[in-house]
Amino acid sequence: MTIAKFQELKQAERDLRRQIILDAALTLFAAKDFRSVTVREIARQAGVSIGTIYNYYPNLTELFLDVFLDCAEEITHLLDDLAPISAPRLETLSIRYISYLNDHMTFYQMMSHFMLGGDLSPEANRKLDIKMKELLNRFESTLLEADRKTDARLTAHALFSALNGIMISYARYPGKTDADIRRHTLRLAGIIAAVFTSHIAERP
Repeated sequence: MTIAKFQELKQAERDLRRQIILDAALTLFAAKDFRSVTVREIARQAGVSIGTIYNYYPNLTELFLDVFLDCAEEITHLLDDLAPISAPRLETLSIRYISYLNDHMTFYQMMSHFMLGGDLSPEANRKLDIKMKELLNRFESTLLEADRKTDARLTAHALFSALNGIMISYARYPGKTDADIRRHTLRLAGIIAAVFTSHIAERP
C-alpha cells in the first residue's frame, strides 16, 4: 500500500468517526435541548470515548457548530432545487424554508444561539459566516429572478429575518400541537412571500 493510499484511508476513517459523533449529537438533540447535552452523553451515544470527541473538537460549542453547518448545507441544497411548479418560486422558497425549520428545530435553535453571539473562535466565526452567506445567496437569487432591479441582497436579509421571526413567535407556542404550529407557520410563510412579491411588483 502506498503512503498516499494509507493517508487517504486514514482520512476516510477520521471522517467516518466524525460523522458518527455528529449523528449521535443530532439524535440527542432530537430528545432534549442541545445546550443541555453533555460530552459524556454524546460519547456514550456514539460508542466512543470522551477523549475521542476532544480529539475532534476542543469544546462542545465547536461540535454544535459542526452540526449546525451540516444542517445549513442541507437546507441550502434543498433551496437550490426550486423547479417551477404551480406556486411562485418565492412562495416555494419561503414554505420550504419554514418546513425545514419545523422538521429541524435544533437547526433553528442553534442558528438563534450563534446569531445572538455564541462563543466561537475566529476560525469558527469565519466558517459560520461563509455558510450563512451561501444560504442567503439562495434567497437573493430567487428575488433577482422576480425583479432584476431590486436591491436583492438587502431584500433577502429582510425576507430571511421575517421568516425566522415566524419561528421566534410560534415555534413553541403554548397549548398548540406540532401539527397546529406547522400549519400556522406555513400559512404565515405564504403570506410573507405574498407581501414581498407584491412589494417587488409595485416597484417603479
